[in-house]
Amino acid sequence: MPPVAIVGVKFLNARPLLAGLEAGLPAPVPYTFSVAEPARCADLLREGQAQVGLVPVGALPQLPGIVAYPNLGIAARCETTSVLLVSRVPLAKVRVLAAHTASRTSVVLARLLLKAKYGVAPQVVPANPPVEAMLARAEAAVVIGDPAMAVDGAAGLYRCDLAAEWMAWRGKPFVFAVWGLRPPAGDAVLPLLEASYRFARQHWEELLPQWAAAHGASLARTRDYLERRLHFQLGEEERQAVEEFLKLAAESGLVPQREGGIWHG
Repeated sequence: MPPVAIVGVKFLNARPLLAGLEAGLPAPVPYTFSVAEPARCADLLREGQAQVGLVPVGALPQLPGIVAYPNLGIAARCETTSVLLVSRVPLAKVRVLAAHTASRTSVVLARLLLKAKYGVAPQVVPANPPVEAMLARAEAAVVIGDPAMAVDGAAGLYRCDLAAEWMAWRGKPFVFAVWGLRPPAGDAVLPLLEASYRFARQHWEELLPQWAAAHGASLARTRDYLERRLHFQLGEEERQAVEEFLKLAAESGLVPQREGGIWHG
């Protein structure tokens, strides 16, 4: 059989899930591994150029034939500092929202929160960091990943940490990304995905400084971010949160209704 193409996310928040893949762990079947921005991971999976991808949960309704592995992902129960809504004006006055093209999930979450908490439904325009350029064309911007960590705490901006806002609103953790796979090819590498995360845990103290250096963050901040703010093993609460988010998003017309079940197995 041809190699199974696996694509991961190139941001710091994904590194624990990718560690073993990056190290070239052996697998029962041949595989290739590459990285891309979250939205591009979903595109590659949908186009059939990848059979397994770490994808934004907001992309799942637009990935027919793709199911989510239920045990691993990128999730948070508190402020992450890496998924932000920043604004030049009070959030109730936002009329135009610049949306970081790297992630669809965070943009959908921001629009849900703006409507539910502030009663606004801004026009959305695609944009990319730096945040100064995004805010030059809109009152507010959704920025994610390493670019968000670079602007966290910037003076003069209203700031909304989207994971913390979701937790306060719905009382559940927020899941940003999951492993999406296309059966049957994707099934063959499920043990590899688990082994990849185990590899990270086994080599954690060795890998942390490497990740910090690669992403331009201090070791202390990298440790805080990956150990305290994010978690990577999903349970029933996280799976319920994914389903609730997609239901709310579909009811609001922000994503299509998902046809068929979400989860693998």
